[in-house]
Amino acid sequence: MTPVRDSPDLSAVRDALVGADRVVMTTHLRPDGDAIGTELALARALQTLGKTVTVLNADRVPRNLDWLAEEQPAGLLHVYESGDLAQAQAVADADVLLVVDANAAHRLGDVGDVFRKAGKPVLLLDHHPDPERWFDVACVRTDTAAAAEIAYDLIAGIDPALIDRAVATALYVGIMTDTGSFRYGATTPRTHAIVADVLERGDLRPEPIHVAIFDGRSREGLALLSASLATITTHYDGRLATLFVTQDMVRQSGAFFDETEGLINYGLALDGVLAAVIFLELPSGVKLSFRSKGDCPINGWATRFGGGGHPNASGAFVKDGQLARTMKDVIDAAPPHVAADPALAADDGGLSDADLALLAQFKGTLE
Repeated sequence: MTPVRDSPDLSAVRDALVGADRVVMTTHLRPDGDAIGTELALARALQTLGKTVTVLNADRVPRNLDWLAEEQPAGLLHVYESGDLAQAQAVADADVLLVVDANAAHRLGDVGDVFRKAGKPVLLLDHHPDPERWFDVACVRTDTAAAAEIAYDLIAGIDPALIDRAVATALYVGIMTDTGSFRYGATTPRTHAIVADVLERGDLRPEPIHVAIFDGRSREGLALLSASLATITTHYDGRLATLFVTQDMVRQSGAFFDETEGLINYGLALDGVLAAVIFLELPSGVKLSFRSKGDCPINGWATRFGGGGHPNASGAFVKDGQLARTMKDVIDAAPPHVAADPALAADDGGLSDADLALLAQFKGTLE
């Protein structure tokens, strides 16, 4: 077994969960593999200990994780609905509330308001920097590759035998997806050691999990991929790549919106590109995802637009933002983060005539 890396803050979160009879947990909007994997690993371990656990998220599980959701006990996973009396009762009856993989109320959607107004202790388990201060007990480890790594330490610190096949599968999904299949810079030797222990304890084979998550793209999703690749543009002597997806592109392709996941990696894969940004047009604004390679921190860049995250992977949301305007603002703000040459920083990195023509071709409505 990989030795547990304990700490006073993790022990405090662990003790609160072990001491509770009823727990309700949540995570960020549009939950990813790490968010869902961390929730389910903790939920299943706590259920084994006899706890009553409810997972209450603002958004449903992404389609490529439907298989994981289907393996869970009935009544564990819920999508929040205002006015649902059973959900309100679960929060009212909870001894503690737990937030994972997100550290700000607005990132939790409507569940954030529910948690803050519940009058119950709220715990935090996260690996993103600069958490908001309303959590009663917080364990934040920015040196971990995934929130699921922290969940491993929490669970193994209670009893390693709790890591059965169900818990191991959820932990593996969380760590593997948030490390980009173990290729991102935050991946450490300890990440691999934890995964080795998880695979052994759960008697897991990685291949079926990878196939279920990554090899299920629909024909419509491939059509959306093709359309988005046509929007890739480089800026600042090829150091920055951008791409976008409009509402019309999603409609015309027939794809599900969650099939935009991973598209940013195609921009980042270009030779010479240090950072990439994808702009996703939503009815309520523009979602931004930032990625970078090596020693090119982009979380400060995301912060300028109300977001944040890790040095190499961050996000933001521009509420009521218009796509073309948001793209220009973000690209114009890029030089301090991606341009090593002062002369490049002085260049106009905004939208060219060709960029604007492409935007016009894919122009979507915000209905």
